[in-house]
Amino acid sequence: MMIKQPKDKSHFILPDLGEGVAEAELIRWQVKAGDQVQEHQTLAEMETDKALVEVPSPWDGVIGELHGEPGDIIAVGSVLVSYRTDGGAAPTDSEPAVVAEDADAGTVVGRVDTTLSVSDTLTRRREPEQAAVAGSKALATPAVRRVARELGIDINQVPGTGRGGRVTAADVHDFDGAPTVVAERAVVSPLPAPTVDSEGVVERIPIRGIRRTIARALERSVRTAVHFTVTDEADVTALDLKRREYTTVLGRKLSFMPIVLVAICKALRLHPLLNSNIDDEKQEILVKGVVNLGIAVDTEHGLMVPVIRNADTLSIAQLGDAVGDVAKRARDRSITREELTGGTFTVSNVGSFGGMHATPIINYPEVAILAMGRAKERVLVREGMFYAGWIMPLSVSSDHRVVDGAESARFLSTVVRLLEQPDALVS
Repeated sequence: MMIKQPKDKSHFILPDLGEGVAEAELIRWQVKAGDQVQEHQTLAEMETDKALVEVPSPWDGVIGELHGEPGDIIAVGSVLVSYRTDGGAAPTDSEPAVVAEDADAGTVVGRVDTTLSVSDTLTRRREPEQAAVAGSKALATPAVRRVARELGIDINQVPGTGRGGRVTAADVHDFDGAPTVVAERAVVSPLPAPTVDSEGVVERIPIRGIRRTIARALERSVRTAVHFTVTDEADVTALDLKRREYTTVLGRKLSFMPIVLVAICKALRLHPLLNSNIDDEKQEILVKGVVNLGIAVDTEHGLMVPVIRNADTLSIAQLGDAVGDVAKRARDRSITREELTGGTFTVSNVGSFGGMHATPIINYPEVAILAMGRAKERVLVREGMFYAGWIMPLSVSSDHRVVDGAESARFLSTVVRLLEQPDALVS
């Protein structure tokens, strides 16, 4: 979608911030009425359903009026900024770098890739700045504010090193004014009771940005797909030994995750129906010939699912690197929109947070998702003999409209068999 800007330069219309984006949340203004701004200077920081972007001025001028307050949802095509046109305060008559007839007109660049209708002539994100000032309100997510409360720290005193001066959890933990944690702390200085309103609410969090996208996606999945879940356990005792061997060979720690991904890729080749998307509009099941694994990543902004394309062509070490890379970029919001789409099957590692069992929700329009639980040491029995081993719980949720229960169980059984035969799996 291309948004044309008025030729009189008196109004700047919110452009397309990425393919398919219809609106964005205004996070903060970087200018105020009366400011003289230069072409490419950042006007505002805005958040779409996937990306945090900075909106630059398309021309030189003087700010007349800002349309919107932080927290407002601004529709693409709406006037974002009005410029003064009174005599000497009017914008310059020089030709703007972005004109209405340009195919890239009005697009912006922030933590999004240039493939997302982004003009290369516009400015890139600036380096993170220290935005916390004594007496000012800190810019931080609810999760980070909760960490500060739990540590007894005034978050407004913490210098922010995140994007746009945001205070991160690391900033809170590293803050010099943080109280020293001692063993007796719970007894000597208990945390004060939170302040609540008449309804007992301690904090009201608007459902915006990624959180709103998550809510819509999950609602659609539950409303559309017919969920059912199959669970099983894999004896990963031998696999753990093989994993330790790989760790020694690679010279760095290797988790179970990339090995499980290899098993999933192999199992999807044997059970291709689970590697599908469903097109409800055309009433078609699209069985995919490529394995693009979505990896559920927990971030301070909400759940994100970046996609590792052609995962079945990667080695264990390459998959481990790929998971680390997409997870890092999902958390710092540098992941591109293209990398958040096109998945054929999703994996959620609830075990990394201590979870054992889960009933994961399908990442629609995919038709199946696997959840890994935390591997736990147990006393096991084999051929009448007791031994200490490691058990990993696994759960597969499938869309019953596409995948029958028996096929889902067979797929999970194949994954378990591969994990219990590590020599064949990692050879």
